[in-house]
Amino acid sequence: MSDLVIPRGDYGFNLAFTVQEDDGTVYVLTGYTITMKVWAKDIPGSPVVEDTCDIDIAASGTCHYTVKSGDFDTAGEYLIELELSKTGLAVESTRYYTLEVKESA
Repeated sequence: MSDLVIPRGDYGFNLAFTVQEDDGTVYVLTGYTITMKVWAKDIPGSPVVEDTCDIDIAASGTCHYTVKSGDFDTAGEYLIELELSKTGLAVESTRYYTLEVKESA
């Protein structure tokens, strides 16, 4: 089962994330820039979506990406990775989230 399921072609809504450490504690996002990268499952290469997330509450590790027109026009399975960057630190990546884009009824 996928972490997220959305209808193909819809946009203007948020994909919400809570960034966590390996032990399950929330990741404090103060001072970080978060980039969401999305790949079609089993197809390596350039991401099909690569854009910045907005931090909601840094101390709670929450952020979101607002889906734009054209982001998910093809039904299928995708992998999402969030990259956290902060001046003076190495880029850190989260676990992969799975996304299923389904045909609308």
